[in-house]
Amino acid sequence: MQGIEPKFHNTLIERAKYYRYLLVESQKDTEFSNPIDIDEVSELGDLYEEYLKNKSQLEKSIKKYKECHKKAQTQLSLKLRILRRNLKKG
Repeated sequence: MQGIEPKFHNTLIERAKYYRYLLVESQKDTEFSNPIDIDEVSELGDLYEEYLKNKSQLEKSIKKYKECHKKAQTQLSLKLRILRRNLKKG
């Protein structure tokens, strides 16, 4: 299956978790003058989860398409053999 490689995927997840941790820690820091809305940053995580769900659905669709294509190709090959046989006889 094409798409995000597992190593890159894991790195992305780890990096997102690390940045989220840094944001939470920066909120605790009293010297931090510009508060960051954690909900806005967490939206990125939600979007990524939605991406993973869509990716999973796409993988299933591709698998079904390949199965249908293979089945159709097999049936067509069989019909072509029968036609060729009939042409040689006739």
